[in-house]
Amino acid sequence: MRRMIPAVLLLAAACRSAPSEEELSEAVFARLAEHFPRFVEAYAAQDPAAVARQEAEIARLVGAHFDRVRAGLASEDLERRALAAFGLGFSRNPAAVAPLVEASAHPEGHLRARAIVALGMLGLREVPADPFRKLLDDPAWEVRLSAVHGLRHLLGETDDRGLLPKILEKLEDPIMDVRNETLILLRKLRRAETLEPVRARGLKDADPTVRANAALVLAALGPAAKPANPQLIELLRDEHTKVVEAVWIALNRINEKDFDRSYATWRDWYEDEMQHSYRCPDHKEVERDAPGECPACMKKLERMPREQSRRVESVPTAYVCPDHPEVQTATPSRCGRAGCGKELALRKLEVTYVCPDHPEVQTSLPSRCGRPGCGRDLIPKK
Repeated sequence: MRRMIPAVLLLAAACRSAPSEEELSEAVFARLAEHFPRFVEAYAAQDPAAVARQEAEIARLVGAHFDRVRAGLASEDLERRALAAFGLGFSRNPAAVAPLVEASAHPEGHLRARAIVALGMLGLREVPADPFRKLLDDPAWEVRLSAVHGLRHLLGETDDRGLLPKILEKLEDPIMDVRNETLILLRKLRRAETLEPVRARGLKDADPTVRANAALVLAALGPAAKPANPQLIELLRDEHTKVVEAVWIALNRINEKDFDRSYATWRDWYEDEMQHSYRCPDHKEVERDAPGECPACMKKLERMPREQSRRVESVPTAYVCPDHPEVQTATPSRCGRAGCGKELALRKLEVTYVCPDHPEVQTSLPSRCGRPGCGRDLIPKK
């Protein structure tokens, strides 16, 4: 009997030293508080290995204490609620959807932002689109930014949850970070509908980082983005190196080339390209501006000079005196200079083509203006 007393006392001591539920919860949230800045730092540094490490550790922590973390969303402590939302985003547990949806409607913007990012990070079909649709228009820019970022994890090329029109509106957001995050999302979606909005807004943005990411969105579209060639070529003269780098990548991917980043190289190539079209050898009526296949017979289209009738006005001629080149007429005649009288000879004239709206844009061949948002046909300079 005396031998049993120490064992009973040890058992009682062990029971008294077991942590309470409150202590366990405190420990879990203390660890979440440690992980949050580490995750943000790894993400900002664009360090995939560090991000993956943090994601794995947070997922293990939340998986082992899911109920405690979820209960944190009902805490009176706002910071604990925000940490709970952060942690639940790594759980991939459908039971996290409803409380996060509720938290995304909280009056405090800080909590709305954390909750909407976490909803997207769940990446589950059960996540509704309505909270994102609403918060993309939130008055707090941090919340709008978080909504766009959350959609990076939720949407894919084949499923935009009907949110693409609302996402495209964010290209005009007054906050640069929101516009930039929107372009990063559009680059992942690779949707043809993004071409014109990105050309009209992203490539013309005042911020060089946004312009660079707009070019990379077009690079992701590949040959479908050929209509953007004129704007992209002009952007090779951008004063910011990162814009030029992104534009160069885009032009090579869109046109399946391996050219250098010289403006002259791309301008000359484009001017030559404008003089040709792609036609089916068997179906002459099938003509395209870019390589492809004939929709009627699936044969590869052949590159040919454009019809002469389309290029008559691009090769102006005049009758010129051999000795007095300043004497020119539109019809056969003789030189009227005293003592000359020679017959005028038919010659092609050197001509410069210029944009009606941007006179500084000039070429020696017919083309279109490459300034962002323009694209007008160049006309002979008078």
